[in-house]
Amino acid sequence: MQILLIFSFIIAFVAIIFAIQNTAITPIRFLIWETKGSLALILFIAMVAGALISYLVTAPGQIKARMTISNQRKRIAEVEGQLSGTQEELGQAQGQLDVIEEQKEVELSQASDESTATGDPGDDSET
Repeated sequence: MQILLIFSFIIAFVAIIFAIQNTAITPIRFLIWETKGSLALILFIAMVAGALISYLVTAPGQIKARMTISNQRKRIAEVEGQLSGTQEELGQAQGQLDVIEEQKEVELSQASDESTATGDPGDDSET
């Protein structure tokens, strides 16, 4: 970006030098239109016309890029919303899993307490 700015300043500087050195009145003809003007004025009009044409040529691409960026930002917001919802669901599922594991541990400890209280080593079948 800085190189482009430096290049623009160089072109402007060269144009100013050209305008200062070429102040002679010159006839200008374009199709059926004819007038006279200084070479500096012709240069200025030509540069403005070139800048305007280059802007008009690049504007559709810039507009399309801005629209794409806007759409992508909206899509990112949607996906982040889905992600946070999924993370909440995951947290709830993890909580439920923890509760189930605690219940299993309690049941296993109660079963082992009952088997040690009855004197049975955990084998209910007799052979």
